[in-house]
Amino acid sequence: MKLSKRLFSITRVHTLVFVAILHIGAIGQEKKAAEDLSESQKAFCSKNNLLAYAEKAAKWKAEVDRLSEKNATEGSDSDILCLGSSSFRIWDSINKDMAPYKMLRRAYGGAKYCDLAIFTPKLIDGLKYRAVLIFVGNDITGSDIDKTPGEVVRLANLVIASIRSQKPTVPVFLIAITPTPSRFKVWPKIQEANQALEVLAAGHPNTFFIKTETSYLTANGEPRSELFLKDKLHQNQQGYDLWSSIIKRSLSSVVSE
Repeated sequence: MKLSKRLFSITRVHTLVFVAILHIGAIGQEKKAAEDLSESQKAFCSKNNLLAYAEKAAKWKAEVDRLSEKNATEGSDSDILCLGSSSFRIWDSINKDMAPYKMLRRAYGGAKYCDLAIFTPKLIDGLKYRAVLIFVGNDITGSDIDKTPGEVVRLANLVIASIRSQKPTVPVFLIAITPTPSRFKVWPKIQEANQALEVLAAGHPNTFFIKTETSYLTANGEPRSELFLKDKLHQNQQGYDLWSSIIKRSLSSVVSE
């Protein structure tokens, strides 16, 4: 019995040591990732209270750099810039669906407002466009690191401020976070964020909020499953047909075709 307890104790110690090594390694990788941010990005984080997000944001730096490298050759004064996450990135039919508007994407999968706030200056550096659509839906997902609606608004405000620093009067459209089947358990909190984003838009000149909620819910208040892919998160073509009609209706009230 004593030998058994001793072996159990040794095994437990070894397990704890192994877990500790993994934890230290993960911390080291995160610190290395944070170091990958440029000096200007780190300074921006420090100035705008974003340092807590810098380490996790750094994993998208390579993708952001790849996108921003095209800024010198892409973009025009007739383009509508799409900033945000994978709902823009994987929208392969965007130019067809959004015609006659010409669309320009600067979006990456998994984007959150907390990293988009850091990368917007890079994504729009030297880029030409005449209006901006912003869609980010990953800050409130039901995880233990979800942002509060107030923090989502603070971060969205930083994104808008970066755009305004380059183009003070360009129209900016904040698209509501969509009610999706996979994240409907936190829909009340997402609704709070949407309401706060709407108030934010109302408080800024030439800034608009695009509502989508009623179009994506059934009469019983449930997400319309037929609008989404099997992952119950991203939209299928039927969903994009609906989304584009809503977005174009809002755009046309401000931006000529």
